[in-house]
Amino acid sequence: MPIVEGKNVKVTVDSTGGFVSVDWTCPYCNEENYGLYFSSNANAMSHDFEIDHECDGCKKIVTIECRDATELFE
Repeated sequence: MPIVEGKNVKVTVDSTGGFVSVDWTCPYCNEENYGLYFSSNANAMSHDFEIDHECDGCKKIVTIECRDATELFE
């Protein structure tokens, strides 16, 4: 599965999990994707992390590398 770099990574976490907002470009079809995703594993979002997601355009799954996240909700 290809790995792509997430852009504009923003995260917020609480005791139930965390939300990540990330923009990314599909390596298969070059479609721009903008997503807000939830994970119940909030601990994994406290540093750099990866998530797998399906492209909105071609429906293929890629790994999104999320680095240097800022706060989603302030």
